[in-house]
Amino acid sequence: MAVLLSTAFVAGLLSPYGRATDDVVTYEVVSDSVGIAGIEYMDAQRRMLIRDVPLPWRLDTTVAGGVARSELRADWRPRAQVRNWVSVRIWYQGKLLCQSTLDIGNATCYGDTPHMA
Repeated sequence: MAVLLSTAFVAGLLSPYGRATDDVVTYEVVSDSVGIAGIEYMDAQRRMLIRDVPLPWRLDTTVAGGVARSELRADWRPRAQVRNWVSVRIWYQGKLLCQSTLDIGNATCYGDTPHMA
């Protein structure tokens, strides 16, 4: 039994997410010019894809393994045009972690690469 417990402990330490916690993030997709987008995001269990989502859209969700595993993508390529801007944002503990604003039809944010663009 002691060997089994110590093996499980060591495996947990060696796992890339063994010591990470689950974090709650807020995903947000907004636009003044695009009314509908496809949205892809990571939640507590898997990558989720929802189509034809009315904007603005916002979701608070738990991300398994910590905030670094958070991901958000908006795809509005069928409606992409110059000046059809969409912003995707990831918020964590009330602070903006990532924001990407584009008019090319596809914007992404990743929790492990915080940036504002």
